[in-house]
Amino acid sequence: MSKLNIDQKTVLALFSAKDALFLIPDYQRPYAWGEQECQTLWDDIFSFALPDNNCNAFDSSSEYFLGPIVTFQSQGQKEIIDGQQRLTTLLLLLRAFYACFGNMNDDAAKATRKSIESCIWKTNEFDAADKDSLKIESEVATDNDREEFMAILKTGEVSDKSKSRYAHNYRFFLKQIAKFKDEFPMYYSYLPIRIMKNCILLPIEAESQDTALRIFSTLNDRGMPLSDSDIFKAQFYKFYSHQGKTNSFISGRS
Repeated sequence: MSKLNIDQKTVLALFSAKDALFLIPDYQRPYAWGEQECQTLWDDIFSFALPDNNCNAFDSSSEYFLGPIVTFQSQGQKEIIDGQQRLTTLLLLLRAFYACFGNMNDDAAKATRKSIESCIWKTNEFDAADKDSLKIESEVATDNDREEFMAILKTGEVSDKSKSRYAHNYRFFLKQIAKFKDEFPMYYSYLPIRIMKNCILLPIEAESQDTALRIFSTLNDRGMPLSDSDIFKAQFYKFYSHQGKTNSFISGRS
């Protein structure tokens, strides 16, 4: 019987771990979250972190559950079977916070930036971020904008002409963070820290791809329910990969 490694983790604990190297495989669907999903996420975590707009009403022992993440270990990376929409959006949100902390030098801001760095970039033995090495990689074959996602994470910059969902959602978070900073300047560092330290994910790491796909086919997460076509696509990809015909399957050639 295949084993599962299930361990509830905070956003910070999951992303900052040394072995947290995520891969969105080529058979996954493109990034699909839009502003509505991002608005819901923002509203939920804002209300959690600042109850009734009161920073001091927050219970430091409280937790907010963001959902499960299903992966399996493949060549030193955690291949994401379910949860890519959530992980991608969380990284865009953290990158937006990091960009907005650029000119702040107080101790809280510096500590927050350090924590965010450990979530986005690989770090060396001195915990210094290598800003050329991200902790996530996308190989989605049908996603023409995946390189823009990588560029946003690396640089924190996005052109006003960019029309991808990554760019749109990143600009949305920048706007929400700027608004929050104007309205709650004294509480600015509390929101990202509470997201990282008190928002919880449930990583489910399977021993094999087969086990991960079985979990994938039964989970129906809050953010983006799985469709039958997604499940069949993953199963067909598994079949063709065993025959060494992955490229033919992805491109639609028999």
